[in-house]
Amino acid sequence: MKMSLLKRRIAFPTILIVLGIALLTTGSIGLVRSYLDLHAPAPSFPSPMGRGEEGRVTTATSIPPTLTPLPPTATPTPTAVPPTLRPVSKATSVQAPAAEFSPTPGTVSLPPTATSSPTFTPTSTPTPSAPPAASAPPDRIVIPNIGLDAQVVHVGWTVTDEGAAWDSADQAAGWHQGSAYPGRVGNTVLSGHHNIKGKVFRYLIDLEPDDEVFLYVGDTAYHYVVTEKHLFEEKGKPQEVRRANAHWIAPTDDERLTLVTCWPYTSNTHRLIIVAKPYWKLKAKS
Repeated sequence: MKMSLLKRRIAFPTILIVLGIALLTTGSIGLVRSYLDLHAPAPSFPSPMGRGEEGRVTTATSIPPTLTPLPPTATPTPTAVPPTLRPVSKATSVQAPAAEFSPTPGTVSLPPTATSSPTFTPTSTPTPSAPPAASAPPDRIVIPNIGLDAQVVHVGWTVTDEGAAWDSADQAAGWHQGSAYPGRVGNTVLSGHHNIKGKVFRYLIDLEPDDEVFLYVGDTAYHYVVTEKHLFEEKGKPQEVRRANAHWIAPTDDERLTLVTCWPYTSNTHRLIIVAKPYWKLKAKS
């Protein structure tokens, strides 16, 4: 029993010693290998040309590659571009920007210019001036819308059993004696045939309000605008009715032109009355 215990005591330290020696040996071997790896010569490789004449293996001499340095790439220095200023005309308003913005380097930020709203002044049409008052009756009548351009002559009246009757001009319009001169206060009356003796008032029936009529006294024109158109039946009517219709050619307290003829073309049963007022007076009222 004692002998077995003694063997055990001897064997355990021995094992530890052996293990320690093994560990030391392994570490030494690793150090030696590391040292040999660091100081080992570069390996030789067979030459691509094969063996030399004497059967020895020739090794290829490695030539280090020649590196040609590239020229350095120059970084361009940014050049400051002077800002371009647009000349602003004095008569032109610059619209202010709708939103704020940050100016970038190299540009100039102009302050916004206030824009003024244009003021429109309405152009008034000059009022035509009154022509000079005539000192003689008209000698010509022009009505563009019916193509009339006729001479005007002086006519009077004839006394009959039924009263006075106005004479009629042939191949012309007749200015009634005693009626107003153009350009003067009163009623300027002209009559004419529409189906015989020149038919100067043949198309007077086609006139409508706003049509223009021109009377001339020499070279002076008197401009009128049609304001009224009337048809009165007279054939077979009593004398009172005919006298009532005659008030259209009577003197008036305003300035006007009255044109008179018969109608219709085939029977003359009616009296046609056209009233026109001076153009300049109508424009002055409008």
